[in-house]
Amino acid sequence: MAEEDVRSYADERRRILVELERERKQFVRNVEACRIRDIDRTFIGEWSLKDIIAHVASWEAEVVTAFRELREGKQPGIFKFDRSRLDEWNQDHVERMSEVNFYGVMERLHGNRHRLLGELAHVDDESVGAEGAPHNRLLRSVIDHDRDHWRQIAAKLAGMAGVRRDAPAPPPIQPQRAS
Repeated sequence: MAEEDVRSYADERRRILVELERERKQFVRNVEACRIRDIDRTFIGEWSLKDIIAHVASWEAEVVTAFRELREGKQPGIFKFDRSRLDEWNQDHVERMSEVNFYGVMERLHGNRHRLLGELAHVDDESVGAEGAPHNRLLRSVIDHDRDHWRQIAAKLAGMAGVRRDAPAPPPIQPQRAS
């Protein structure tokens, strides 16, 4: 591998890490801008603010698991996810956290990010920076997922009916097809 490629992957890794942090900070800022009553009341769709945070935390936990599976040489289960079960999966995981209080859900959100960054420490720059590489796709999905949900919260706070999507909804991550 050329020295220029190595530098390029390292630069891309740094960009991804900055974007990962920026999108999560914006998500948390938007959560913090909400009213206390939105924590347990229906806020967007059928979900409360706590449900949305639980949902984001659950998907990030799946990405952490995928990182571990990749490190162990396994094909991540998230790449085989049946999209027809998406709503059912989301509802099931949100319901699993229904008894956890708001601060506990926020703790899980922060804890999952900490675990993701820990897993990321085991991954080389090329795997993170190369477009289309499994780790890169997983990280991009987390970035997009945070962005999607902070935009929904921002739209709700602004009294808007919805949010314009830049791209398809992030998780689950589908395997990339060979060309």
